Amino acid sequence: MSTPVSIVATAVTFVTVCCVVDIRTRRIPNVLSGGVAVAGIVLNVLFAGWCGLSHSLVGAVAGAAVLFVPFALGGIGGGDVKMAAAVGALLGPSLVLAMLAIGMMTGGVITMAQLALLGRLREKLASTGWMMAAAASTRSLAPLKMPASDPRAVSLPYSVPLGIGTVAVLALTGAFGGLP
Repeated sequence: MSTPVSIVATAVTFVTVCCVVDIRTRRIPNVLSGGVAVAGIVLNVLFAGWCGLSHSLVGAVAGAAVLFVPFALGGIGGGDVKMAAAVGALLGPSLVLAMLAIGMMTGGVITMAQLALLGRLREKLASTGWMMAAAASTRSLAPLKMPASDPRAVSLPYSVPLGIGTVAVLALTGAFGGLP
C-alpha cells in the first residue's frame, strides 16, 4: 500500500519545521511532536480503520523505543525521541525503522565530518574506545554517559539527520510519486 499524499506532506512539513526550530532553539516543542503524533493516528485511522490505528501506534512505539537508549545515555534529547515517535505515528513501524537506520547513519557521518573539521576526530575515536572498554569491563553503561554540558561534547541538532532519514525513506519508497 502506498503512503497517502496527506501523510507524506504532513511528515515532510513536520520534519522540516523540527529541523528549523531545533537548529534555532536546540529544542523540539512537545506541542509540535504531540500534535503531529495525534494527526498521524487520525490520518491512519481515516485511511485504514483499526489496522491504521495499530499501524500508527506500533510505529510511534518503535520510533521512541529505538532512541530510548541513546536518550538515556545523554546522547540525544527527549525532543528527538518524541520527533521519531511522531514520524512513527505517521509512517508506521517499517518506515520509521528504516528512517532511523538512515538517520543514525547520517548523524554518524555528519558528526565524524564535524569532528574532522575541528581536528578532533582521532581524539574522539580514542575516547570512545576507552569509554566502550570501560563499559565492557565494568558491565555498566555509566562510562558511556557524557552530559551535553561537558565542554568536550560535540553537539548536533539530531532532528537534522532524522529529517534527512525521513525524506530519504519517503523518496526510496516512491512516496513522492503521488505528489503533483
